[in-house]
Amino acid sequence: MQEIYKTLKNFGKVKANVPLARFTTFKIGGPAKFYIEVGDKVKTIELLNFLSGEGIAFYILGNGSNVVFPDDGYDGVVMRLKNDVINLDGTTITAGAGAALASVVNLALQNSLSGIEWAAGVPGTVGGAVRGNAGAMGKETSNCINEVEVWQDGEARNWPAKECGFGYRHSDFKNNKAIILEVKYELNPGDKATILAEMQKYLKQRSGRYPAYPSAGSFFKNVKVSDWPGDKSQLPPLYIERKMIPVGWLIEGVELKGYQIGGAKFSEEHGNFIVNFNNATQADVIALVEEAKSRVYNKYKVEIEPEVEIVR
Repeated sequence: MQEIYKTLKNFGKVKANVPLARFTTFKIGGPAKFYIEVGDKVKTIELLNFLSGEGIAFYILGNGSNVVFPDDGYDGVVMRLKNDVINLDGTTITAGAGAALASVVNLALQNSLSGIEWAAGVPGTVGGAVRGNAGAMGKETSNCINEVEVWQDGEARNWPAKECGFGYRHSDFKNNKAIILEVKYELNPGDKATILAEMQKYLKQRSGRYPAYPSAGSFFKNVKVSDWPGDKSQLPPLYIERKMIPVGWLIEGVELKGYQIGGAKFSEEHGNFIVNFNNATQADVIALVEEAKSRVYNKYKVEIEPEVEIVR
């Protein structure tokens, strides 16, 4: 363990036995054997090559806004990428995986570039947003990127967006071992006042949605209307129009708002939020997830799927 610690120090700031709860918005998780922050893309590649070559387990942590760690911690290396350099070239913004998504949104606004207004107020990093194909208001990350630089099997290469397997809150990065290093956004020239007005509209729609307790935001993926097995005419017209059924509506329909297990519960304010109101454990969260999946399926015959990653 001491030798690994010494080697890790060559790549970035490293600590041993660091509680992961402090790095996540859910405030859940035991200690990582090692926690390291890497700020340079070259060092990141070298570290990934070292860890994979030695067979050491590792987990890439973004802003910690979409993950629930185990109560007994992580037996490996948790890496936090701090490569947050952002560059602008015409209508293309290139951002390191560790950059805040908000920084990309702000740079686009400053330069009158349109296409990413929907992300105003969305937490997380560039890498995390691409990995989960983050989206809002009917738009998503895959709509505004054209290339992703990744590390895979010991080398860095560029993947066109069409090769990333994007789907609703999904990309191939969730299944393969490719690590996102850098992202190229391709935006469109626009009117600054119009872009700002759109951003303010989205921010207003989000205001008041987030509970006061720690959480990971919307926990489950919404359900496509095309996947609804029942009579679609019985759905609210707005859901038909948007082609999505909010899981919060389903949670409310099975009377789970406010339902609690241990220190976790479904928020009274928004049915698709699980909150940590009293020192919740990962086990509490998993129990709530299973309860919701069971109740929703029994009533609606619909399977709901978490978009928050539960690290086992």
